[in-house]
Amino acid sequence: MKRLGVVGYGLLFFILCTSYPARIAQAQIQAEKTFIPQPASREIVLTGYTRPRTEVTLVTEESGRCLSVKADIGEVIAPGGVFAILDPTFIKHELAGNRADQARLTSEVTYFKKQFDRFNKLVSKKVAAMSDLDEDLRDLESASHQLDKLKVEERRLEERLRRSVVHVPPKWSWKVIERYLEPGEWVNQGDKVAELGRFDVLLVPFALTFEELKALQSEKVPQLRLPELDTTVDAAIARISPDFDPETRKIDVDLEIIQGNFAFRGGLRTELTIRVAAAGNALLVPQKSLLKAYEDVFLVRADGERVKVVLLGPAGNDMARVSSIEIKSGDRFLLSPGS
Repeated sequence: MKRLGVVGYGLLFFILCTSYPARIAQAQIQAEKTFIPQPASREIVLTGYTRPRTEVTLVTEESGRCLSVKADIGEVIAPGGVFAILDPTFIKHELAGNRADQARLTSEVTYFKKQFDRFNKLVSKKVAAMSDLDEDLRDLESASHQLDKLKVEERRLEERLRRSVVHVPPKWSWKVIERYLEPGEWVNQGDKVAELGRFDVLLVPFALTFEELKALQSEKVPQLRLPELDTTVDAAIARISPDFDPETRKIDVDLEIIQGNFAFRGGLRTELTIRVAAAGNALLVPQKSLLKAYEDVFLVRADGERVKVVLLGPAGNDMARVSSIEIKSGDRFLLSPGS
């Protein structure tokens, strides 16, 4: 084999240098003339209505006549604030009698204790009988037990007095949804006096299929549109029911709205758009990539092989939905196969 001269090596190097970029350019052109079908999806728009994050029913823990109601429907009550005040007159009378009895028994306990100390000294000197000491000890213990019982009763009456003021639950602010109590009205223990709602966070319930739930969970920040307010807000998944409705075969999911530039209230219509895979393994392809021959429709691979597809319909933006069991993930086809 003859050795190449300097000129020969230079010519070979020139050919390699010029042909390699040409092959890269040709590959880029080829890639630009082809495409990879993408899985088609469909949008599902679900409607839900806002409601308070938490609702509670306020009941009385004491019986009595209502003296005043501090909030009307729609008004806000601070955490742990007062909703209504019941007349505590009879509880105060019982408490006063209890404390008077305590003062009397305290005096008796003091007296019996002094008596016990005196009899104890006399018995030790054998001046008094042991029975007298036992009797005084019995009186002292009886008075002490009665005093302890009155102290327990005092705490119970103080608690009743505290509960004659109807407070809302602590931690959050509450709005009055319904009010069932008026000043001067008599209420019994356990009667409903108001319905309260926590409106600083709004809840929106939806019923989703398992596929829709998976699509929702895949979104970083779900979006809710409020058509009447012409605005869109961020939402978050508040809770997902572990069960499902056997009739609809759907799962109850609650979204919550924490922030938004509008007045938070119940009954606002919201729309949740979920994108799920289209049925029948549908694929998205450019309209111009479809080759029609008589009644059949084809896609053409880069090597010229035709693949028959079923045309499902247009998908907008010059795209079409097709289906074929012969197309695998990553397959490339000509963007403009011609005739």
